[in-house]
Amino acid sequence: MRGIPGTAFFLFLTAILLVEIVAYLSIMQVTSGKKRRKTVSIFYWFVTVATLTVWLTAFLNPASIRETENYQFFYFVISLSVLNLVPKIVLCYFFLASLLPFLFKARQLSKLILTSGLIISIGTMLTIGAGIIIERKTIKLESIELRVKGLPEQLNGKTVVQLSDIHLGSFSNDKFLKKCANSVNQLSPDLIVFTGDMVNNYYSEMIGFEEELAEMHAPLGKYAILGNHDYGDYSNWETETAKNENNRKLRQAIENTGFKLLLNSSVELQVADTSFFLIGVENWGHAPFPQYANLNEAIKNVPEKAFKILLTHDPAHWEAKVLQETNIQLTLSGHTHGAQTGFHFAGIEFSPMFLVQEFWGGLYESEDRYLYVNRGLGCVGLLGRIDMRPEITRIKLLSDIIETN
Repeated sequence: MRGIPGTAFFLFLTAILLVEIVAYLSIMQVTSGKKRRKTVSIFYWFVTVATLTVWLTAFLNPASIRETENYQFFYFVISLSVLNLVPKIVLCYFFLASLLPFLFKARQLSKLILTSGLIISIGTMLTIGAGIIIERKTIKLESIELRVKGLPEQLNGKTVVQLSDIHLGSFSNDKFLKKCANSVNQLSPDLIVFTGDMVNNYYSEMIGFEEELAEMHAPLGKYAILGNHDYGDYSNWETETAKNENNRKLRQAIENTGFKLLLNSSVELQVADTSFFLIGVENWGHAPFPQYANLNEAIKNVPEKAFKILLTHDPAHWEAKVLQETNIQLTLSGHTHGAQTGFHFAGIEFSPMFLVQEFWGGLYESEDRYLYVNRGLGCVGLLGRIDMRPEITRIKLLSDIIETN
């Protein structure tokens, strides 16, 4: 979690006040009756002032954000701010759209546009509220069958369960993770992998969750990599030694739960009379994300013709390096969270994350090589998931050779 520069803070505050004023004027335009307008006005500004007070209390000292371990408070403030502001921003757009008919004396049309905007903004608020209260705790099982070229016959039908981006600091108790562990075990996977961001910054976030992580089982084992948040780069540390010690303790805590870390390394997994290689790199990312990956080091002991699965946190790594420099058949990533926001329409899923990251969620293919991007389990910033539920992915590997009678 990053600090907010002072200038940006005051510009943002000015923008918030402008949104509040325009939204208020919009609501007044569609509210009739002196008594009703007074009641709505008092309620509106009470909620606005209370929300801004909480927001200022949390963010008036930006440096403190990088030092906190109380993510629940800051995430609550961010979620409250989103719940308050986003519907009002929607209403502001409708206010601007209503100005033209208003100027041309089409008052009824102007009021109709504002009324429509008010209804849509209320719907937006309810949708965000559902994402905060309900959807972030509702697991989505994403099950895919992947026909992979060159898959050894002995691996046909084997299943991999992928978890990613748990961000344990976003949970106040272990109930949700218990549900996740039960869901994973009910799938009876052959292999379990975790593709980074176990915590937000601190190893201490794992305390109280170790049992649930340890309860997940698979005959081929459990493997994990680190994500950008796992290095503690978004916190202020008194010394580099303290930061390194935090990272050491986190790695140890992860391995104590039975997950073997693959840190720019690989492991050969035996299945019947064949084997395949699971490769894991440390975090790779375009700036400003930290760059710790060494793909060449990770694959140096992997035979060229072997079947390979790569764990890399940031999916941008796939196009930038993996496709260019290796023949790895399947890459598993996370990192994006699907922006924790999206919508589905006519079988099409969209997330604003697409504007930032081309490979933001789901399955991608290039010349018989695949990337799957898990949308994550936890939250960062907004303590909610709006039509982008926490995901557990089950991948069934199938041979590209289809038997015929």
